[in-house]
Amino acid sequence: MSNERPDKVRAWREIMHVHSLVVARIDERLRRELGLSSEWYEALVEISFAGGTMRMNEFARETTLTKSGATRFVDRLEKAGLVKRTSCASDRRVSQLSLTAKGRRIQKAADPHVLAALDEVFTSRISEGEAQTMLTALNRVQAKESVPV
Repeated sequence: MSNERPDKVRAWREIMHVHSLVVARIDERLRRELGLSSEWYEALVEISFAGGTMRMNEFARETTLTKSGATRFVDRLEKAGLVKRTSCASDRRVSQLSLTAKGRRIQKAADPHVLAALDEVFTSRISEGEAQTMLTALNRVQAKESVPV
């Protein structure tokens, strides 16, 4: 790797390391307290943020899973009674995911544990100004990336 932009490359590496640290702490806490993995929690939160229902292709995109990986993952969530899959009313070829009452309960029960782990590892160690700087930079990266080429 070139040394042209060592601080920018180091910043990216630190983002990856911090992400790994935070996810590991969240996963550890969720497994201990609720028997839930951080991956399952993330899936429930994505559907919740989408209003409780989302299309399968959106779910795959938001969770960065392949289409077949997302299907297998949702199969496990569905078997556990956390989500249900239905056909879209306007396009029967499209599957929609909805949180079940059990899925909502588990996601809400997990939220305080996730926030506590996040605070323990990350949010308590940065200022509001630093958070705003990070948000500005990360939003700029995402906005640039979402523009069609």
